[in-house]
Amino acid sequence: MGIVWVILLLAAGAIGYNHLRRKRMYREIDGLEEWKIRLMNEPVPDELAKVKQLNMTGETEQLFERWRQQWDDIVAVKLPNVEEQLFDAETLLDKYRYRKAHRLLGQTADALRRVEEEIQQIICEVNELIGSEEQSRVEIEELRTAHREAKKTLLAYRYTFGAAADLLDVRLAEAEKQFQLFAELTEAGNYLAARDVVLALKQELNRLAAMMEDIPALLGECQTSLPAQLAELADGYREMEQSGYILDHLDIERALAEKQEKIQRCLAMIGELRIEEAKQMLAGLKEEIEALYDSLEQEVLAHQYVQTEMPRIGGMLEELAAAAKETGAEALFVQQSYHLPPGDVEKYRSIEKQLHQLQKRFWLIHDRAAEAKTAYSLLREELEQLTSQIDMMKEEHEQFRRMLQTLRKDELIAREKLDDMRKMLSEAVRLVQKSRLPGLPESYSHELAEAKTSLQAVAARLEEKPLHMPAVDGALEEAKAAVERLHERTVEMIEQAALAERTIQYGNRYRRRYPEVHKGLEEAEFLFRHYDYEEALRQAVATVEKVEPGAFDRVRQLWQADNDQQS
Repeated sequence: MGIVWVILLLAAGAIGYNHLRRKRMYREIDGLEEWKIRLMNEPVPDELAKVKQLNMTGETEQLFERWRQQWDDIVAVKLPNVEEQLFDAETLLDKYRYRKAHRLLGQTADALRRVEEEIQQIICEVNELIGSEEQSRVEIEELRTAHREAKKTLLAYRYTFGAAADLLDVRLAEAEKQFQLFAELTEAGNYLAARDVVLALKQELNRLAAMMEDIPALLGECQTSLPAQLAELADGYREMEQSGYILDHLDIERALAEKQEKIQRCLAMIGELRIEEAKQMLAGLKEEIEALYDSLEQEVLAHQYVQTEMPRIGGMLEELAAAAKETGAEALFVQQSYHLPPGDVEKYRSIEKQLHQLQKRFWLIHDRAAEAKTAYSLLREELEQLTSQIDMMKEEHEQFRRMLQTLRKDELIAREKLDDMRKMLSEAVRLVQKSRLPGLPESYSHELAEAKTSLQAVAARLEEKPLHMPAVDGALEEAKAAVERLHERTVEMIEQAALAERTIQYGNRYRRRYPEVHKGLEEAEFLFRHYDYEEALRQAVATVEKVEPGAFDRVRQLWQADNDQQS
């Protein structure tokens, strides 16, 4: 019974699926039928009717015939074929041959798509033809107006165009022929070719208009402005030569001749209507002329610089020489009192040698300026280099001078440090005396003697002639370490002795009750009397802490409180 129900369900499902699929394909056929009808109703005949309003000759006639034949083929052949394919698809559906019907519908859709593309191409080409005719008709009148205006301008202001006027006449005459060609092509129905003529003519007239706008200004520069600047440069050059300027290195006369030649080349380019080339050459020529002006101006500025700076630089060298002489005398004096490293002595000799060379070089430049045979710009460069070297020399001299002064300062600082260390040592001795210790450990006495010896070594170094500061600094470092170490040891020793004594006194309360405390404190007292304060403190603390943990902290607090009150 269950199998029967399954079979019935499958059968019902198959029938339902078959019905839905068939219905969907019928809808697809209806959609393709609507598409076909829409294509048949496209306004191609109306568009072709517009073409008939044009001259039906030549290219227009050929295009019209081709479009008409295409449309006739669509209406009479291609769309009827589609109709047959749709009928065949319905027949296949009635016979439940869905796969074959689906394939046929796909082919039908492709055919309709190709027909639609063909129709759109026909309409687009028709519109292009009609639009080009309309646009060309409007633009050709504008171009005729522009052509007439150009001819009037050339006629009225012919003198402003120079040699270019004849070639402009030729170009305008050639443009006029294009109007005739346009009329012939239009009359013959060749509207697309006529459109190409319009576009080319428009481009040519735009170029000619731009040229006619540029040429007068370019000729003005080539014939008036630039020659006047070259003449001004030539006059300035001659005046400067007469005033004593040396300008041979600029080769102005050759440069001016080159610029004149370039002007003539620019005029030839303008006459040949090579306007863009002429513009580029003129731009470069202006920069070159400006550079010539700058060169002459630099010579004037260099002359002013030489006249102004020559005395100042001479004064700088005199001041530096005087300062170096004083430094030399100071160096001799310092050498008697201080030991100078060989490098420092050599540095001063180098300064003297370089200073002599700078003075020699200055007088050579001075003599060349007086002879008036060297360009001022070259003299300026040499003076600027010399100034830079003088500045460097002044810095080297100042560094050497500061080094000499530093030696004296270092000696004073070393003596001050020695006095400070002596005070620190005296402070340590005073602290020991004030603490009233029963005696001093042997190691401490040894450190005290060592510190005194190190201070004596520093004093001896400071009395040497010539004084060797690196050796003094070395002795100072050793003495500083010894004195500071002694001072720290003094404070520590006094603190240990005081705490040991206080701890023993604190522990006396336990002597009778605890024999081991009595014994331990006796050992601590023995160590204290033999000046071993560190070990005495350790023994006393260990003994008291056995019977009263934390006792040493209380002893330290009491001792610290007493010290604060005394302070």
